[in-house]
Amino acid sequence: MKKKFRIKNIKKGSKIFSNYQQYGVLCIKSLNYGVITDNQLEAVRRGILRSIKRKGIVWIRVSCTYPVTKKSIGSRMGKGVGAVKSYISNIKKGRILLELQALISKELFYMLKKLTSKLSENTSILVRSHY
Repeated sequence: MKKKFRIKNIKKGSKIFSNYQQYGVLCIKSLNYGVITDNQLEAVRRGILRSIKRKGIVWIRVSCTYPVTKKSIGSRMGKGVGAVKSYISNIKKGRILLELQALISKELFYMLKKLTSKLSENTSILVRSHY
């Protein structure tokens, strides 16, 4: 979860629909609509950096800026909104989630397939065609 969130008027969803590859050679693309939390994105990012042994670059194309609140279990109804539990991002179909610049190998594809199971979305791994 974000430690400091300075912006008070949070923009809930971006108008830019990025469904094309911009930076890296490999990318992870969503295949359906859904929600991704900041913890899921962080787990995938850390796993990718460990698998490429920090000899590559990872671009996260999604920002989780939508706060989700949760009240404590013992509290009664009413008395306002609870504390912020996590931040999420609403994902559209065909959105690029992550991009990766690294050497392509079979082990890397296996690790990406394993790491995308941590996301709550159906995803596919794409390779840039003119690489």
